[in-house]
Amino acid sequence: MEEYAVQYAPLAIEDLRNIYAYIAHMLMEPTTALKQTDRIREGIRALSVMPSRHALVDWEPWRSLQIRKLPIDNYLAFYSVNSEERSVTVYRIFYGGRNIQEIITND
Repeated sequence: MEEYAVQYAPLAIEDLRNIYAYIAHMLMEPTTALKQTDRIREGIRALSVMPSRHALVDWEPWRSLQIRKLPIDNYLAFYSVNSEERSVTVYRIFYGGRNIQEIITND
């Protein structure tokens, strides 16, 4: 089975850094921050195989753009699959308890 190349959009990289910073500095748990960001990155790496197995987002405009969501612990990674190029692009990573649809609408 041929694998997909997985890449991060700049905002997804920033999201991952912000997740680390929040846990490490605000919650004062640097070890937990490192473990959590490692689990998120590991989950995203797994998208290299069968990336279309996760559900499409339910709301527009992301549903029309074929954006999918990957749950990882209490976080959600949002990504798209390009079957022709065999690539996956991760656009955003959010804490699942946030009003993500409102954040996206206001971006």
